[in-house]
Amino acid sequence: MRSFTFLAGVLAATFVAAAAAADRAPRSLDPDARLDAAIQVAQQRGQAQRATVLDNFKFVGHSDLGGDIDFGDVWAHGDYAYVGSRCGDEALGGGGVRVVDISHPTHPTVASTLVNDEFTRAEDVVVRHVSTPSFTGDLAVVGIQACFGSGHEGEVPTGLRFFDVTHAAHPQLLSEWDLPAGSIGCHEVDLVQRPDGTVLAGCARNLFDQIDFNTGEQIPGAVKFVDASNPTSPQLAASWEMPVVPFGGLGCLPVEFAHSVRFEDGGNAAYVSYWDAGTVHLDLADASAPQIVSNTLIAPPDEDGDNHSMTLANGGRWLVINPEDFSPSDCGPGFGGYGEAYVYDNADTDNPTFLGTFSTPNSRSTRTDGEFTVHNTEDVLGTQFFSSWYSDGIVWWTMAPNGSSHQLGQFVPPASDRFGVPLVWGVYLDSSHDLVLASDMGSGLWIVRPKGLNHF
Repeated sequence: MRSFTFLAGVLAATFVAAAAAADRAPRSLDPDARLDAAIQVAQQRGQAQRATVLDNFKFVGHSDLGGDIDFGDVWAHGDYAYVGSRCGDEALGGGGVRVVDISHPTHPTVASTLVNDEFTRAEDVVVRHVSTPSFTGDLAVVGIQACFGSGHEGEVPTGLRFFDVTHAAHPQLLSEWDLPAGSIGCHEVDLVQRPDGTVLAGCARNLFDQIDFNTGEQIPGAVKFVDASNPTSPQLAASWEMPVVPFGGLGCLPVEFAHSVRFEDGGNAAYVSYWDAGTVHLDLADASAPQIVSNTLIAPPDEDGDNHSMTLANGGRWLVINPEDFSPSDCGPGFGGYGEAYVYDNADTDNPTFLGTFSTPNSRSTRTDGEFTVHNTEDVLGTQFFSSWYSDGIVWWTMAPNGSSHQLGQFVPPASDRFGVPLVWGVYLDSSHDLVLASDMGSGLWIVRPKGLNHF
């Protein structure tokens, strides 16, 4: 394991932030709440990029998914796309995961919904084909969180929901794996079947499940690993957290917490994006006892250090880190622009080394008439990257082995009436159809095809 220390300036910020914690409205620290606040700033300052941008992309299809709520992440499996939902107007929630038939991608149609309770949100979903003695078919896991502002936080059941989507137009709820009463829920999730046949689900819990705001102390159990080999009766395999000082970060959001979990190496490893505390590589050879292999810090050089999510690329030799950074909207231009995507050479998994960055012109700016930070990145063919970039839409970029990068194309959907700006949350690369799927928070599912990139 690579050891690491915080700089003296960061340590000083720890005490300042901890002292201020009691005076700060806790909800303002939640990334979802920060996004909502940033959107309000963008709406007040005007509409960004009203016209659709189709640079090296071909438009294929679109569905507003009913247009009755705001939307989260996107996944695809077979001929179906799965789009999560947030809380919508008045924090009522209950919008479910929209299951969309994309067999005719020019005319995508909603076929069914993976349901969730009122006053909860179902932002993140993953679908895999699995085969175990207890279940064979297509299995979906959905992360369930409470809606802030509903007045029912801490009352509604939250955690993971498992669905049989073998017949996606007629999904069946298999089980509800609940977190302890009072929990806000699972923010980002993943699902994998390991070579030994075990099916594991990962849950990175909401920030408010990880910090005691009365004391400023860390609450154990930031990440849950759940054995779903029998998805009708999932069982906790391990509860894990990295010891951190919750208010020991830096920049606009100086917090250390587990935001995202992603399985790699067939489920024998996982990466946990721990915001200002780094991107943590875990050995899961024994799923009941995760062990830290390494931790990659992006600060310095990044001024905010927000390890939001990651992906491995180039056959696992590169580690791509997405630092979601709303600081121009949240904290003003003194905290810099919206940041870059960071790439590390991961050939030595014990010690990843900085390779290079990629950013858009807007993400290097401090403009506040949109939100121009990276959210998620996926790769094809090793060094071809597609990133969801909120008001910059979907950005297609590449990087050379020497770390130099450049943009290849961009798709920005029209601004939705709901938010007044484009807000592309999710990206999924549908290699079976040579399609790129994008979920916009206000306008639903968009389907495009990158020009000249076939059979990816």
